[in-house]
Amino acid sequence: MSGSNATMEVYLTGLRNQHAVETQAIGTVKNELSRMEPYPELHARMQHEMEQSTEQAARLDRLLEKHGTSKSVAKEMVTGAVATVAGFAHSGADDEVLKNILAAIGFKAYEISSYKVLITLAEAAGAAEDTSVLEQSMKEEQEMGDWLGSHLPDFVHAYLQQRAK
Repeated sequence: MSGSNATMEVYLTGLRNQHAVETQAIGTVKNELSRMEPYPELHARMQHEMEQSTEQAARLDRLLEKHGTSKSVAKEMVTGAVATVAGFAHSGADDEVLKNILAAIGFKAYEISSYKVLITLAEAAGAAEDTSVLEQSMKEEQEMGDWLGSHLPDFVHAYLQQRAK
């Protein structure tokens, strides 16, 4: 099955799906960013994350173009709407920032796994030259997930300080 047309189609669908995921990530962060201003380090890191997701989406665009296809406009519209709703899911909750951080950690695990799948699909589809691009994005997601996880106690303390004001 290595390199077959069917395998390539699965891989290209995966690239489109991941592009939609990155679009959702950008929208979610945009919706939450202003509410993170009381947490300057988190705010700055999330702003950087939004820029990184934009670059990751551009990388996926380039891979899709290289293979003679493009992102799915329909998927982009649906995931954009989902990001808008997701951004408001915890809005107004007393512990919104903590819930958003926990959701972000879970989302990072999903993105890391998605890139691992894409790397395997690229190899199976005969597009092994794509793996370095996918590995770069996966590494960035791992770094952000690790950063969020390692700073979780700090965020809890900062939240408690904000709440005490």
